[in-house]
Amino acid sequence: MSVPDVAATLLSPVAWRAPFAPTAAVLALTAVFLSAVALPLATYTTALALFGLAHVGSELRYVDYRFGGRIRGGLAVWILLPLAAAVMVRLAGMAGALPATVGAGLELLLGAVMAVAAVTAMRQRRLAGACVAAGLVAGALVAPFQTLLLLAIAHNLTPLAFLADALAGAQRRRMLAAMSVPFVLLPLLIASGLPQDLLSRIGLVDPEAMFLDGGALTANMAIYVPMSVIDTSWALPMFSASVFAQCMHYAAVILLLPRLIEPGRARPIAPWPNARRFALYLAAAALMLAVGFVIDFKVARQFYALAALVHAWVEIPILLLALDCGRGDRVTPG
Repeated sequence: MSVPDVAATLLSPVAWRAPFAPTAAVLALTAVFLSAVALPLATYTTALALFGLAHVGSELRYVDYRFGGRIRGGLAVWILLPLAAAVMVRLAGMAGALPATVGAGLELLLGAVMAVAAVTAMRQRRLAGACVAAGLVAGALVAPFQTLLLLAIAHNLTPLAFLADALAGAQRRRMLAAMSVPFVLLPLLIASGLPQDLLSRIGLVDPEAMFLDGGALTANMAIYVPMSVIDTSWALPMFSASVFAQCMHYAAVILLLPRLIEPGRARPIAPWPNARRFALYLAAAALMLAVGFVIDFKVARQFYALAALVHAWVEIPILLLALDCGRGDRVTPG
């Protein structure tokens, strides 16, 4: 598959049939790549402010449409109650009423409860689901911060799992092959440090630059880089690679996943508005939060963190249900 075909696949919801789509997609992909390498902090904070909330809302809608019919009844309760408890734990941590280590451990244990609930509903591959739950428990007890960091990195790859669940046969193979370029190959290239070295030689790398006052570089790097190696030479390339993957995650969730929703065949739990009205509501909410990021980045980030927590933790049981192949319908992108 050629590079233009790969890029057109990634941005197909924008202009699937337009003659300029491949070229525009390649240019957009290149721009994000260069921005993540040359201006990692600016790219991270700006993307978070502009697209963070939009991607949370888009993913929650997609998950409900694709999996709502599979999590009704008791399973929904065993997912939603630990999820609500995780939000309360995070709020307690923000208020200073709970030590950070305790809060991280409790969130992981609540994630394990949701994983166990999903395992009880699975018909096959229960061992894999049980291993996930056991891993969350072990992480909570032994290395809570490192486990959360690993989950944050893995979270950027979740669109690949959603695509694998929704598509089938040759269509699935083609899509996953195309998406492996922006989600796997290009992040690995950035993590190697070669692109940053090349751009540094011509003075185009400024890691500290940012358009919004999002805090120090090292504080933001800690989201994707272990503190034990944050002063090493490969910490910055690792952060840049994760920032690029995060941008690709946003693009896939906002632009690509909605194409896989078939409202007439789905049984969502929430009464979602139609696609056009939802897009308008989501854009308005995202714009308001973006203004909040401009006014006070730290406070706006705390509000966003609660929404991000919900969509990130709900992925644990949802992806286990996706692993339980045969439980969901395959679809064809429209």
